[in-house]
Amino acid sequence: MILKRVRYQNFRNIASADISFSPGINLFCGDNAQGKTNALEGIYLFAQGRSHRTAKEKDYITYEQDFAKVILDYENKQRENQLELRYLRSGRKFCRKNGLALRKMSEFIGNFNAVIFCPEYLSVVREGPSQRRAFMDGALAQTDRVYLSALQKYNAALLQRNRLIAEYPFHPEAFDQTEELWAEQLAEEGEILSFKRAEYMEKIEKEVRKIFEDMMEGKEEPRLLYRKPMKKEEYMELFRNNRQRELKAGTTLFGVHKDDIEILLNERSARVFASQGQQRSIAVAMKLAEGEVCREKTGEFPVFLLDDVFSELDDRRKNYILSGMEGRQVLITCCDRKDAERIPDGRVIFVEKGQYTTVR
Repeated sequence: MILKRVRYQNFRNIASADISFSPGINLFCGDNAQGKTNALEGIYLFAQGRSHRTAKEKDYITYEQDFAKVILDYENKQRENQLELRYLRSGRKFCRKNGLALRKMSEFIGNFNAVIFCPEYLSVVREGPSQRRAFMDGALAQTDRVYLSALQKYNAALLQRNRLIAEYPFHPEAFDQTEELWAEQLAEEGEILSFKRAEYMEKIEKEVRKIFEDMMEGKEEPRLLYRKPMKKEEYMELFRNNRQRELKAGTTLFGVHKDDIEILLNERSARVFASQGQQRSIAVAMKLAEGEVCREKTGEFPVFLLDDVFSELDDRRKNYILSGMEGRQVLITCCDRKDAERIPDGRVIFVEKGQYTTVR
């Protein structure tokens, strides 16, 4: 998959921009708060249908403007395609592919595949389980429509069941009449999600271990452990046996929405014992592995979006990342112009106040 061109209008601090890309490495270089991250965010919207930074779509729209628009041209399996996203101040959103309107986000997600790394992504190692579930969901939703459908159905059923539980003191009859139906849907979709997550994380761990073997010459050993997947009957038993406990808690306590990945480095918790540099290396390795598994699934590498990936990494790890990007399209942001010297053959785009100038 190759990103050819992106056009922005009224997106964040970008009043208007038209950027073309090299099929290899592309470096956005400039000071902080100039628009480097905004450019990558606008591209990543086409992979996930939402930002990795904010849940508020109105934030995309430039101050005192009524809309934001991003148009993306890309090549997929040697075919040219175009995607368009338009956001209105009223809250409405429009999606198009090759000029035709798409009614559902499930029709939009999966057309353009991208992997993003940003400083906030360190939370996948440092913080709670929700960050690691988001890693699995975001990656699988792009390449597996069965997974995306199951995830959407699961989240809808979870919302309904949680509502029934919360309203139980006031409407116990509604809970008694319909809770079993929502629990059954949670269990059914949960089985699909659980088995697909287990299969995916097995592949991710294999790739992460391979990356660390090359990067650190076997001096550090990461592990990514996901629990044994569960069948529908096992989830139903959990719901039945813990119904009173969940009514007391006021929410659904069991299911794939509580899943986690245990991340170890040299058999110790990476969250507790790994240095910041080691945590960053694990997070980067997980993203590189995500790209490799995507290639296995789709036959093409996704576009890699690496925001501030070089900070807090030594030269050895920086050089490994760049050498490992051969044959892939990569967009990298940096503040230090010396990093451009590491990429003699790449395209360099200078960024200042939402303006983009290709200087090489």
